Amino acid sequence: MPTQIKSRGNAWLARVTINGQEVDSKIFPPGRKKGPEWMQARKWEIRRKEEILNAQKRERETLMGFALLLDWGEKYLSHVEQTMGRKTFAEKKTVMANFFAFCREHSISSLENISKPLLLQWLDDLRRAHGPDRANRYRKNLLAAWNWGIDAIEGFPQAAPILERIKPYQVESEDRYVPPEEDIIKVLQVAQGQDLVMLLAFYYTGARRGEIFRLTWADVDLQAGIIRLTDHKGGSGKKRTRWLPLHPTLADALRWWREARPCMVDNVFMRLESDTHMGEPFTERNKLMPRLCERAGVKPFGFHAIRHKAASIAFMAGGLNAAQQLMGHARATTTDIYVRSAGLYADKQILVDALGDSGIGVAANALFTKMPHEREAHEAFCKQENVNNILQ
Repeated sequence: MPTQIKSRGNAWLARVTINGQEVDSKIFPPGRKKGPEWMQARKWEIRRKEEILNAQKRERETLMGFALLLDWGEKYLSHVEQTMGRKTFAEKKTVMANFFAFCREHSISSLENISKPLLLQWLDDLRRAHGPDRANRYRKNLLAAWNWGIDAIEGFPQAAPILERIKPYQVESEDRYVPPEEDIIKVLQVAQGQDLVMLLAFYYTGARRGEIFRLTWADVDLQAGIIRLTDHKGGSGKKRTRWLPLHPTLADALRWWREARPCMVDNVFMRLESDTHMGEPFTERNKLMPRLCERAGVKPFGFHAIRHKAASIAFMAGGLNAAQQLMGHARATTTDIYVRSAGLYADKQILVDALGDSGIGVAANALFTKMPHEREAHEAFCKQENVNNILQ
């Protein structure tokens, strides 16, 4: 009930108390009890209390619903962490965190509350802040999470995701730079030791970075002349495996490296820069190629450019479907992107032979004959102080 404040000329003080705690108050003009001013204060108390209670109820419902959203997100990310690579997990975690922040800001408590206009607002905000390519990646990742929920979570909304009805933004595409053969040869000529063996592995397999960095000696069968590559590009991040023939030059290089490596570890390629990290799986993703390109005096290119070059040579030898087998693509349309980037539009052994017959393959074979003798290289590598001298 409103009370008078003598110090304010008997003005009426309206207060809202919930669970014994005052949560709001307002002063009204003085007047007699139950008069117009008093009634105005009393009506405000009743109306304001109802507004606060309703707001608290909505907040509780939102938090409960938001907890369900978070449960979906946590389960999906757990699935991703167990079935996909670290880079993919990190990207999807960022996307989910961004989306849930948007949901909380707009009081979205369940997927049923998500409308096309809201999703367009989320994507438009991303596009304005980070560009259309980022917005498209977020859309693709959220759609994958939603489709996973349909299959994996009981009671998950079964209707087609709204995101399927939202078209990706147009992105001005630039052809990926694929260096000419002579530039790749120049880089091979300045590479030594593990660096050279790794580049040969990229070239003769057309593999992705992760496939090469994850290689273990259990994946390399030198006796049978085959190599196993694994990725997580299958549906819902399922692990996929493909075996490729080993070109003789790559087989010789791997055989040499197995004997010459400074640490007898399971991973094929390792860190060599310090005592602390010696032997750990190779991680120098963003330093090796710029350094080699600078040393060779050529326009910078990366590991993926070598994959593109391998795809173009495989395409010329066996056509689109044959190149698709080498690259490990689920769809030929993806392979088409690779061969078109080189200005181009079976049998796996034929493809591997074609890689060896190219100018790059001929140069690589000539370079490998200059490798140190296995025993000499092994003894030198085992002396820590000589590692950098041999590799540089």
